[in-house]
Amino acid sequence: MIDQYYCDKNTYCKNQSGAVGISGIKYDKIIGTFSAQPIHLACSKEIPCIDVDLINIQLSPSIGYNNRGLLKQALCSNSYGKSEAPLVPSSIDYCLRSVGGPVRRTERSHEHICSTGKY
Repeated sequence: MIDQYYCDKNTYCKNQSGAVGISGIKYDKIIGTFSAQPIHLACSKEIPCIDVDLINIQLSPSIGYNNRGLLKQALCSNSYGKSEAPLVPSSIDYCLRSVGGPVRRTERSHEHICSTGKY
């Protein structure tokens, strides 16, 4: 979770999200449950989160999770980067953005062994 709009008070807090830049974040091989939202990246419009990687994330609702039968969608506000399968739930797949629009996941490549010898 990244939240540049976080406020630790029960009253109104002035938005000061433009003070911190967040970049180079990598979420990889995360398997577990969620109780509120599967992904929450609330970044500043003035200084967005950039170079965020969402790779191999597999999250399911926790036991007792109840949102009237509807799963909350992943939230990526002003967040830019790439995502790679597998991604569960599927809303993570379309969460991040690129400069030109939403980023679609790329398939994870398989490792290949190359021989340097002659054939």
